[in-house]
Amino acid sequence: MVEFLQRDAAKIVLTLAGMAVAIFTEVTMKIFILTLMAILGLSAFAAAQSPDSLEVKAGKQKTASHSKLKIKFISVVEDSRCPQGAQCVWAGNAKVKVEISSKTDKKTFEFNTGVGPKGDQFGGYAINLESLTPSPTTVGKVDPKKYKARFTVTRLQR
Repeated sequence: MVEFLQRDAAKIVLTLAGMAVAIFTEVTMKIFILTLMAILGLSAFAAAQSPDSLEVKAGKQKTASHSKLKIKFISVVEDSRCPQGAQCVWAGNAKVKVEISSKTDKKTFEFNTGVGPKGDQFGGYAINLESLTPSPTTVGKVDPKKYKARFTVTRLQR
């Protein structure tokens, strides 16, 4: 009788151990899947929130990849920035004229590198002038066709 009980006890222990491993594996798998889903969700959120950065040559137009807004760099209205190699009392300012358009709307803006608005809002996005190159030199004025403006386009939070 004792031998019979020992065999049954051994079977019960093995069955319980197998069930414990199965439960542990199922719980571990669920945790793994939930963790993976969280990571993928956060990376998709980060990608959706990252701003577009685009460089546009004077007289040209580019389309921002996420927002599909078109930014046309019309011209440099003024460029009083301190020339490279010169010592100036202040850094100066450059003002650019841009046209921003979506499928349904179009608007013209003036953005500044120093003094004044560096950007504005359009179609649920913030558009900012990040830089304007080349900088003036002490030799002479910059050829207007050589200007390049770098913009960022960021989705506004609702």
